[in-house]
Parts: sequence; C-alpha cells; structure tokens
Amino acid sequence: MSFWNKVRPHYKMYSRQATAQVGVKASASMTVRTAIEMILYDLACQHAAAAEAACKRGDHKEELSSSIQTIMLAAACMEGFINQEAIEMLGSEFYRYDKGCIDVHCKPLTQKRGYPSLEDKWCEITEGISNKQFDKAKQPFQGFHGLVELRNEILHYKGASAQPVPSPWKDVQGSVTPERAKFTAKAAQDAVKSIQGMLEKFHTLTGKQLPEWIK
Repeated sequence: MSFWNKVRPHYKMYSRQATAQVGVKASASMTVRTAIEMILYDLACQHAAAAEAACKRGDHKEELSSSIQTIMLAAACMEGFINQEAIEMLGSEFYRYDKGCIDVHCKPLTQKRGYPSLEDKWCEITEGISNKQFDKAKQPFQGFHGLVELRNEILHYKGASAQPVPSPWKDVQGSVTPERAKFTAKAAQDAVKSIQGMLEKFHTLTGKQLPEWIK
C-alpha cells in the first residue's frame, strides 16, 4: 500500500472535522492536517526491517545506514505525536509552553527555562492530561530515554575519535568503531519498540484511544 493510501483516511478525517467547525459561515477559516507522525512511524518500521535484513546477510554498512535512519525517524515520530497532544490540550498556548515561557498548566515560569526536552514533553504533557506519571526508571521510558540519547548522538555528532569496542556481530572478528557497535539492527528494532511501548503506556495512563496506525 502506498503512503498516500495510508495517509488519505487521516487527511479526510481532519478535513471533515474542520468543515464541521466551519459550518456555513463564509468568513470562517478551514484548517486541515496530514498525520505526519504516522508516516514517520511507517518509515521507521521499514528502515528497521531493512537494517535487520542487512544484518542477516552481513551487510553491516547498510545496517548502519538503515539503523541511523530508523532512530531519527522514530524520535521525530515521538515528538510529532506528543506535540499534537500538547496542542490539543493547550491550544494556542502550546507555543509559549514550547518556548519555555509557561508550564503545562499555562502558569508563567519564574525563570524562562528554554525549550523543553523531548523527554520533558512526554512527562509533562502526560501528567497534564491524566495527573499520572511515567516511571522513568522502568520500561518503556528507559527504552525511550535510550532512543533520545542515540538520536542526540546523531543529531549533534562530534566526530571525535574513540577507543574501538568489541564487535557486536559473530561474522566480524575483533573490534569496530563505537558508532558501528551502537547503530545496529537491534538498536533499530528497539527504536520501533520504544514508539509502541510509549504510546501504549500513554494510552494506559491517559485513557485516550491508541492510534490505529500503531496497532
């Protein structure tokens, strides 16, 4: 199934909602949205599968490439999802929250904190909706934390040399670079599992419906 065929039902859903809000007033504006987080999840799954296939055939260069893409896409999916939940909860005040001017309850902060981290957003928005918290010391939050750390290593890559580490593969003897040991098919699979685990826990904590595309 093509991406457009997957996205079309969601695009129409948002269009219908917007049309209903507009009614017959010619002066009202209409807003629509394509669920990009769904596409990001689908792409992350595809690249995770590609990383696993590459690992099985011993193509570790392709495994590295596909794993990096999976991690970046997974993190982007997580941010897109929680931003939409925040916008639904905060409305136009979301942008002040996102800039670190107010807290999740729309109360001014005594000191501007800067942009909230992705992990902070997930914790604060979830608590703002449900008055319940993620347990940061347990799964799935621990896996999510690992995903964010890997995403940051890629996004803010320093390129510094480091000591070689043992190879994670049976078909590669000796040592490899830290990057090759971190960005593996397993890391890619863990990234996808992190999305699934966090959304399922979010559903449990908030009682909100789990998106159809994550099932």
